[in-house]
Amino acid sequence: MPTSSYKTVGEIVKEVEDPSNDVLPSNLNMDDQAREEYLRQQRQERRESVLSEITPLLGNKKESDKANRDEERKKRVSGVWGALHGRSALYQIQTPWFILVTLFVMFQMLRINYFVATIRPQYEYLLSSHRLAKQVNDVFDVALPVGGVLSIPFIGLILDNFSTTVTLALLVLTATAIGILGCLPSLGAAYLNIILFVVYRPFYYTAVSDYAAKVFGFYTFGKVYGLIICISGLFNLAQSALDALRFQGFDNDPVPVNVILLVMVFVVGALLVAYVYAQSRKLKRDMLEEEAEDAEETTMPDVTNGVATPQRQSNDA
Repeated sequence: MPTSSYKTVGEIVKEVEDPSNDVLPSNLNMDDQAREEYLRQQRQERRESVLSEITPLLGNKKESDKANRDEERKKRVSGVWGALHGRSALYQIQTPWFILVTLFVMFQMLRINYFVATIRPQYEYLLSSHRLAKQVNDVFDVALPVGGVLSIPFIGLILDNFSTTVTLALLVLTATAIGILGCLPSLGAAYLNIILFVVYRPFYYTAVSDYAAKVFGFYTFGKVYGLIICISGLFNLAQSALDALRFQGFDNDPVPVNVILLVMVFVVGALLVAYVYAQSRKLKRDMLEEEAEDAEETTMPDVTNGVATPQRQSNDA
């Protein structure tokens, strides 16, 4: 790991221009004016060196402006950008924004990992065939990494062009479809389940990290997102209990356990989508009110007794 944290371009330039970083060789004997001129020249050279290195990465001004406009559009589309930016991590983890998404990730991660670990015994029971279950398992082993790679471009398109509410709703609906297919004793349903699952899995993890960045911000991202994954990982220890329940409590029938997980994910997911939808509308309304308050005032001529006096009027008038 690096000894210092990564820096943005702006932070790098600011650091270069910081006078506290000036170093004057000990063998130089200068008066105050010459010393200041020497340090100014050194800062200028460092600044030009840094800018020459980062300019090719940023592109020209036209490309940079286009990238900034695209980024602003994505922020507006999300509907939740900046909801808790600037707040402490302690404050953020006490809000429904954190609690609901953590519950959703807990149950859905448990469900994903439980399915990966028990796909073969589940389909041995559902299809009543060791051969077909092995066939499904073999297809799943190949499709899991391939589906993850193929789905990456589509995941980016969804996250960039749809609001966070729509993204979360898509997560919940797809998870529900996967849960229903996982309860059907059909080979066709098994293959369809695999196709949806291998595409859904990377989409799920990417969407959760995207949600954390947009809602909580980058300053606390590591703490908050790390805590979500840590809690969910510990909750995954319940896999062995679910497997024991399937084997001993339901005579190896995976359907009851799958239904329990399906219901929990759907209920928590629906609550998360409803909350995010309500808050996104509130954020949009607050933003419009702020824009109205910050609207520039114009000066209108008002003739009183033959003398023109300024009259201020909002642009909204």
